[in-house]
Amino acid sequence: MKRIFLFFGAAFIATNIYCQVGIGTTTPTPASMLEISSTSDGGVTYGGFMPPRVPNIAARDAINAGYADYGLTIFLLNYANNEGCLQVWNGESWESIHCVTLASPVAWINEFHYDNNGTDQGEFIEIAGPAGLDLATYSIELYNGVNGKVYGITNLTGVIPDQSNGIGTVVFSYPRDGIQNGAPDGIALVDAGELLYFISYEGSFTAIDGTANGRTSIDILVNETASTPIGESLQLIGTGNEYNDFTWSGPSAESPGNINSGQTIN
Repeated sequence: MKRIFLFFGAAFIATNIYCQVGIGTTTPTPASMLEISSTSDGGVTYGGFMPPRVPNIAARDAINAGYADYGLTIFLLNYANNEGCLQVWNGESWESIHCVTLASPVAWINEFHYDNNGTDQGEFIEIAGPAGLDLATYSIELYNGVNGKVYGITNLTGVIPDQSNGIGTVVFSYPRDGIQNGAPDGIALVDAGELLYFISYEGSFTAIDGTANGRTSIDILVNETASTPIGESLQLIGTGNEYNDFTWSGPSAESPGNINSGQTIN
């Protein structure tokens, strides 16, 4: 009996080793040894093929590839001029098949607090973005919605930590009554002189100076009031990994310097 089980076990292993392989499909084409389907649920959701990503040239050169490994394929990050290149090993050296300019990571305004019951206190603006992003080129411009002018600029510092799936937050505190109470007022996030986001609360307006000059703010449609309890804020909630994946909500319990309680990073 033991010999019979060993026979069938060996046959099963041999069958799986030498058969065709399908990922996302049970019927790979006879012409392929491996077929990867772009969908596994009948076309409701789709995905792509991600080649092995190597962080830099030094890591690539540490791959012990020899003559017999020609055809080995990688995607090299941090190449010259902020490029990423799909590369193949020709048996002697790496050749670029195609190179693309890598998109620069973008941070966003993730949470802030500006008004509460009694004297305003604990005011802050939280910035979220990809882990490892250095905020040294970023700044926050505060706008008075009554006249459309900048009333405060904060030059940012620090590197965003990895708090959840490659995304993190950094919080910037303001003095008591440091952020105006609206009707309306706005916040602009700027990177190296480029306007990334221009949001407002308690209405929208058009800026007449600063980086957002001539631009109309986007009202986030939630706000704080003079009766908002201390310790609450306005914050993005939802599921995703960039600004447009989320929606503004609140006031609710604040979480400066951390992923918001209603926010899931995927």
